[in-house]
Amino acid sequence: MANELNFEDAERVEIDGELLRDAPRVNLSRRAIISGLAAGSVFPVLSSCTTNPYTGQTELAFMGEQQIASMAATAWTDLKSQTPQTGNSRMKNRVLNIWSRVEQATPKAGEQWDVAVFDTDDVNAFVMPGNRVGVYRGIVDLVENDDQLSSVLGHEVGHTVYRHANRRMSRQMLAQGALAAGQVALSSSETMNQYGGAVAALGGAAVQFGVILPYSRQSELEADKAGVDYMHEAGYDVTQAVRLWEVMDANASSARQPEFLSTHPHPSTRIDALRQYINARGYALM
Repeated sequence: MANELNFEDAERVEIDGELLRDAPRVNLSRRAIISGLAAGSVFPVLSSCTTNPYTGQTELAFMGEQQIASMAATAWTDLKSQTPQTGNSRMKNRVLNIWSRVEQATPKAGEQWDVAVFDTDDVNAFVMPGNRVGVYRGIVDLVENDDQLSSVLGHEVGHTVYRHANRRMSRQMLAQGALAAGQVALSSSETMNQYGGAVAALGGAAVQFGVILPYSRQSELEADKAGVDYMHEAGYDVTQAVRLWEVMDANASSARQPEFLSTHPHPSTRIDALRQYINARGYALM
């Protein structure tokens, strides 16, 4: 959770090396890469697809949901032990009551969830694999009504319904495998071998900005739309999903980086997408 970037008005875009810190890296010897490719452990096979039981969609998944949930368990326990949770019973009950309505309107109705309300100023909420949801006091204070808060909570359920964490990790694994294969090809060429480091860095940047970040933004929009579906089913005013992002945009504390560098779409992108979706679904006329 802006302004449009006009490339015609920009003379040059400087990319700080720090922005590449999350780009996929390949730290394998040539022997290890070749061995891994032969064994299928570096470049996972495309047959590692599964059917999402909630959506019926076939999707890339190199790891099981239980495996990912187990990996997140320690992080969730640590977060709850290190971050204060609200002692405001009224706020907590408000979140849990809205959560109960929204959760019952989703394909994951009736599943066991762990919902925590953290007592910090962060204007945010999140979900972890294993049905773990965190809501910060900052976003509860910012929203203007329960409808907007239901949009936030519905969005988080949407991430779990579409299994975005698994899909993101699987794409990162696939990208690392592709880069590893590229390293093998480069190292086998005497001409290209001298440029291997530079080409690998550019390849990592291409994956980051051309695959990982766009996929992350697409996932956010997908979760936004799912949240609207759940809001509508739960009886909340779906137009407040649009208003939420107007509020978020108005309360932004600093200038945002260009959208293509971000994991999240700009509020203006989300507003336009939500309006179109609400109208197309016939939930309201906006």
